[in-house]
Amino acid sequence: MEHADLTENPKPHPGSDCYDLIGDVHGYLDLLDSLVEQLGYARKGKYYEHPGGRKLIFVGDLLDRGPDSIGVLRTVRETCEQGNAFITLGNHEFNVLQLAATRQPLPNPGYESFLPWLKTLPLFLDLEEIRVVHAAWHSSSISFLSPTQVPSDEFVRRTSDKSSPERKAVDLILKGVKANLPKNSVLRDRFRKIRQKGRLRWWEDLRDKPFAEALFSPMYGNSLEEIPDPEDIEKVEPYPKTDKPVFIGHYCLEPHVTKINGNVACLDGCVTCDKKLWGYRHTRGHKLAKANLVYAEY
Repeated sequence: MEHADLTENPKPHPGSDCYDLIGDVHGYLDLLDSLVEQLGYARKGKYYEHPGGRKLIFVGDLLDRGPDSIGVLRTVRETCEQGNAFITLGNHEFNVLQLAATRQPLPNPGYESFLPWLKTLPLFLDLEEIRVVHAAWHSSSISFLSPTQVPSDEFVRRTSDKSSPERKAVDLILKGVKANLPKNSVLRDRFRKIRQKGRLRWWEDLRDKPFAEALFSPMYGNSLEEIPDPEDIEKVEPYPKTDKPVFIGHYCLEPHVTKINGNVACLDGCVTCDKKLWGYRHTRGHKLAKANLVYAEY
């Protein structure tokens, strides 16, 4: 099959509302096949296609951790090149771009052949009906990044400097807004790993809220009733409740954690741990519905 010109990343049609969104796949091609089949897509050789013309949108993190990252990359690339899917970069894809830009070894040598395609992918999508970003729709960072929404090699190299504005903006939208956790406390994530920082519910006004209400996903241990440092909370830019829905991944949510919070939907249910891959059938309108969530599992 001939490949599309990789210098041009096809853009979703601005008036379309026929999207099905897919959470972090992380190399689980079998679950991806199962999920898109549930959503009504058929595999046409190397790519997916919907008989009604619906399009897939991936929130990033196609690769690493799972058994077949190369198979996932190949299938999603081919589906995108057929005009049947779109994707935003996740922090794992961006890490591959950073390693390549600084001539460091890649986590998987097979990723090398996908670099030309990965370099065409945007950091976020702002469509007529919805927005898509891997971790956080941080408005000032989105504005800063808009001129280079598809990052150049030079831009990626600048993100190697942790103090650069490029690195700070990319980290905020691809890894989320974080707060320092209380000193002399023991707070663990869902994997029982002790953390010094926690991810915040970036879409909410978190002033005067304790860690127990501010963290996303929840953490476990003591000091949860303490209030985060105001300097950390100042980084939060609450997302207006009347704005169009935002779809994210990244947060590896436990099964009991709500995936839809107002007009923000997180589709990452931690496929590597819970063996569930989540998706969402989008319908026109700004109101998200739990009934539109769908998943495939082992």
